[in-house]
Amino acid sequence: MSETPHPPLASAPTTETRLTPLSKPRRWKTLFLATVLFLSGIALGGGAAVWLIRRQVIYALHHPEEAPGRILPILRRRLDLTDDQARKVKEILHRRQASLQDIRREVQPRVEAELDLVEKEVADVLDDGQKEKWHKNLRSLRATWTPPALAPQRKD
Repeated sequence: MSETPHPPLASAPTTETRLTPLSKPRRWKTLFLATVLFLSGIALGGGAAVWLIRRQVIYALHHPEEAPGRILPILRRRLDLTDDQARKVKEILHRRQASLQDIRREVQPRVEAELDLVEKEVADVLDDGQKEKWHKNLRSLRATWTPPALAPQRKD
């Protein structure tokens, strides 16, 4: 039985083995990629924040009746309201919200009439293709940013 020679074992690393710093081209590449990653994170985070804020503003515009319920917890926390104060503030917010909605019911027809005039007067300046785009865009904007008409409040 003949013995086959084994390949020599790799020598154990010595304390003299040193890591060399990144070369200049590689250092710039790493710095560039880190900067791109950082700026991408800023853009993504900023875009997400704008989307979320826009969504919440539109929701609040379309649901003004929920304002007292959204405001009270914030006031309670920021002002450290007692239970009695919170109850009184809640009553005030609900009462004032009802008054604000009454005002909105009175004013909204005038606002809608003005928006209708803007739509008509701008359309009169446009050609047929532009008019179609204008009406479509304005309908979309009004559906998004103009709160829906409030039903008359019942006097029970």
